[in-house]
Amino acid sequence: MNYEHDLFIELNLKKRTPINLINNLFGRELGTNSCTLYMTDTFSDYSNRNEQIKFNLMKRVYLSVYPSYSVLNVKMPNCFIRRFSPDGRYIIAFNQHLNGIQIFLFKGSSAGLEDLHNINSRIPQDKTDSDDVESDQFRYKAFDTYFKETANLRLTENNELIHRECALFYKNSYLIVASSVIVNEENLPSYEQIASNNEAIHYNIMENYTIYLVDIKKAIICDKIKFTADKINLTHNQSLSLFKNVFAVLSQQNQTIHIYYIMPTLNQDSSTISFKFVLAKQIGRFCFSDDLDYIQRPILNQFNSKVKSTPYSESPRFNRRQKFASIPSTKGYCENCFTGIKQRIISFFYKEALENNTLSQFYLNFNDILKLRMYKMQLLDDRYVLIKYGNLDHMVTQKSSIIITNRVTNSQISSQNNPSISVNPSSSQNPTINLSSETTQTSVTNIPVVLNENTVPFFFVLYDTKTATVMSVLKNTSADMLKIYENLQDYFSLATLDGFSAENEQEPYGSSFNFHTLASNNLYANELLARHIKMILKTNTTNEMTKCLLSQLPISSQSYTTTPYLDHSLYSYDEKLISNLERPKPIGDQIIKFNMRETGRLCFRLYPGLQMTNNQQNPQSHLTFKRLVAFIWHPREPFCISVQRASNEYNVNFHVYCKNNLI
Repeated sequence: MNYEHDLFIELNLKKRTPINLINNLFGRELGTNSCTLYMTDTFSDYSNRNEQIKFNLMKRVYLSVYPSYSVLNVKMPNCFIRRFSPDGRYIIAFNQHLNGIQIFLFKGSSAGLEDLHNINSRIPQDKTDSDDVESDQFRYKAFDTYFKETANLRLTENNELIHRECALFYKNSYLIVASSVIVNEENLPSYEQIASNNEAIHYNIMENYTIYLVDIKKAIICDKIKFTADKINLTHNQSLSLFKNVFAVLSQQNQTIHIYYIMPTLNQDSSTISFKFVLAKQIGRFCFSDDLDYIQRPILNQFNSKVKSTPYSESPRFNRRQKFASIPSTKGYCENCFTGIKQRIISFFYKEALENNTLSQFYLNFNDILKLRMYKMQLLDDRYVLIKYGNLDHMVTQKSSIIITNRVTNSQISSQNNPSISVNPSSSQNPTINLSSETTQTSVTNIPVVLNENTVPFFFVLYDTKTATVMSVLKNTSADMLKIYENLQDYFSLATLDGFSAENEQEPYGSSFNFHTLASNNLYANELLARHIKMILKTNTTNEMTKCLLSQLPISSQSYTTTPYLDHSLYSYDEKLISNLERPKPIGDQIIKFNMRETGRLCFRLYPGLQMTNNQQNPQSHLTFKRLVAFIWHPREPFCISVQRASNEYNVNFHVYCKNNLI
């Protein structure tokens, strides 16, 4: 009689799968590992999600191999490390002048095993010792041990600086980065170029932007896009979105979404293929490419009838001058009608109010609807765009300033000589209208504001780019929108992962292994979200909780880490210190512990900050603030880089695999 078997049945226990490297390697090879990946019922009917779960069953091998050793304060070259390529072969860095990129080849996490074995042969540790000579020597050569520089490519010109927090990967070998430079008042273009429609936001500070498409294997610039005197939010790719080969850019100033296709083209030698940006459409003033023809048609008909009724003169010069002087203007900032996308939003609100018999409320809020402006956007797929609209009064602060009239007069006089520097629509039509003998004049300038999205009201607009239709408009207090986000969180978070591509033709846009555990597809992540909601509801109302959760939408492209060590089904860790969202965390010198999900046993620890000994401790260190730490994980191997930036300090730690482990 098998008493052990009967005891397992009586206590409803499940026999634990052996956790050792040999067993996990055999299980990964044979595909027989039973990984504890608990799914919710959200995607039970989606076969494509179930196929991706098979790859998660192979992740069990990462329970035996993990970054258990921290190399503190690594000696770095003069560059800023950004991120690994999707296949993990390269790591991208910006040079110290922020005018180019440096490409390093990753040699593998096993490149430093021999050196680490020699260091830990005497006393096993899980971090380098500052008093040990061998540890100090390894810190100086650690970067060259794991990385090899393959290219140093200059990108920018005309004093433009690359934005360090903006980087997107297309496939495995193409990088999208952006640079910007502030435009001087003397170099401002014409007002028609600054304001392309009547909803343009006139910021006080404008910049010239350049977006580059770089082939990191060949170290060449494939293509670039320029935006003159514009305002694009490049922080964490907030105004950029990439889905497969569809690339979108949101111009906050011109309130226009520019949609490009990354298309392969033959080079001049007709022997090699490179990728280029091809403009497909612009959503803003118009929604279709032929909308301008419909607008100009009645204007031209009216003009033709007026020309026919005008008496003919014998002077050809007078007739030619009269003809061009009578043509009505079709400039965007002169129009009194709504833009194409705003007209569709107003129509949606009107039809909804008409159906619900709330037209009086619609007319009451009509002025607030007119003030809505695009704040963020995200490509959900190659057809649908999620746009976040905010009130214009919340997006900018108007600051009054006293300007000497003589200075204003001089600028207006110069604008008469050179119309390209006129930025005032009224002065462009009548340059002498503001000339006066007053000593001072009050002007209003708009300054962009970093919004607190937890409190400010927003609207989410689902827009179909193929049919130019507004599918739905929901407020950031909508319970339906919150339910959609909770149940379909991976559709928002993982949509941009399709830009990660394999080299074969079977998976042209990405590997299914790049799959995260989120609240919509993992039980443990769902429990964390429920705990977070309960904590918010203790001190806030339901509407405030909904605003807080929906403030994450739209989610920036490629903002989630693809490492298996942040998989909730494998490890448990403190999400206040580290998460799969690529954002700096206020950690300071705290140690991050990773426990095995099945047993609760401590597996490894990360030392992200500048760890000090007792002799180096500052007596007032408890009064200092926690420094922000950013993590750069390798997508496959047990390798992680923690970067701590504070004022002039730039501390980098490597977290690598070492078989001589203290734990």
